[in-house]
Amino acid sequence: MFKFRLQSVLDHRKRQEEEKQREVALVNAEQLHARGVLATLEQGRTEAAAAMTELGRTAHDPKLFRLYDDFLQGRDADIRWKMRELEQIGERLKAKQLELQEYLRRRKALEIYRDRLKDAYEKEEKRREVKFTDEVAQMMWFREQAL
Repeated sequence: MFKFRLQSVLDHRKRQEEEKQREVALVNAEQLHARGVLATLEQGRTEAAAAMTELGRTAHDPKLFRLYDDFLQGRDADIRWKMRELEQIGERLKAKQLELQEYLRRRKALEIYRDRLKDAYEKEEKRREVKFTDEVAQMMWFREQAL
């Protein structure tokens, strides 16, 4: 029966890989949330700009225009900040994906090694079995010849 001596190491590497997958999933979720917030900010800015345009057609109060203009500038700053945050999250995601690829590569290498050892073991077992059956057949032939 084949028993892989490094099975505990392989199991440990699988657990590490699963942990890295969870970390990548968390960063993905964070990125998805940030994109949603950015979309909300952009939609709010578009709606405020449309309201300011409509207001420009009807009202002529400079204080109201200033208020809308300040709001739009603040919203633009929020959008720029959120875009920078998204870039940082994207960089972290790439780094986590590279780490995950490294852990995957390490696990795969150990699995390939295990499979090669298993194949070699099975070939050796088959060779022994053939040798045994040949010896039994030879002994039976000698018995028949002796009788």
